[in-house]
Amino acid sequence: MNPSIQGPVPQPEPTKFLRVKTKAEKAACDFEGVLLSSLLEKLQTTFAGAREDDPSGSGNYAAMGTQALASAMAARGGIGIARMILQQWQTKVPELKHTEVPSGG
Repeated sequence: MNPSIQGPVPQPEPTKFLRVKTKAEKAACDFEGVLLSSLLEKLQTTFAGAREDDPSGSGNYAAMGTQALASAMAARGGIGIARMILQQWQTKVPELKHTEVPSGG
């Protein structure tokens, strides 16, 4: 049993759903992620409260979870801050005139 591959392995064709983010889009999404993380941390402490009997390090895990949630939300459109930033940049920076402004969702 010595299977051999004839010719090159076919590569999948890129689809319209796979799109690489530009540096401007990534920066705007990252910025929105930071803002959402800050907002979510404040909401978490407001509703859950600070507990003194929590084991050491549990606050770190909570912060990591909040950051992951904020980053995921921003990557999927968030609350629209990244989109607004890109629209503003397009009016101010000529090189970004043809950057696609992602729609939420």
